[in-house]
Amino acid sequence: MKIPKEVKRYCPHCKKHTLQRVTQHKTGALRSTTTKGGRRHERRGGIHGYGGFPRPKIENSSRHRIKTSKRPDIRFECKECKKKNVYKNSVRAKKFEIVSIGGKE
Repeated sequence: MKIPKEVKRYCPHCKKHTLQRVTQHKTGALRSTTTKGGRRHERRGGIHGYGGFPRPKIENSSRHRIKTSKRPDIRFECKECKKKNVYKNSVRAKKFEIVSIGGKE
């Protein structure tokens, strides 16, 4: 799925149609288990396990298929007021790419 870098759409803060820059929001880095509860969990054998015993793991089960596509978190930044708006109804897609239109970078 390809989306242009800049789109003209409605800004709820300016209350008019403006040119907006498109960005994809990435998830942040996971926190380490350096908290007291995380250390206690590891001490008590929380890192050890039996896999999916007695049932198969969900990722290996035929009933639970892993989805091969994701819904991208698309955000629009208004060029006038610099406010960011989240696009709620994103379409499920395997590939997501922000492209420049008109040959300008």
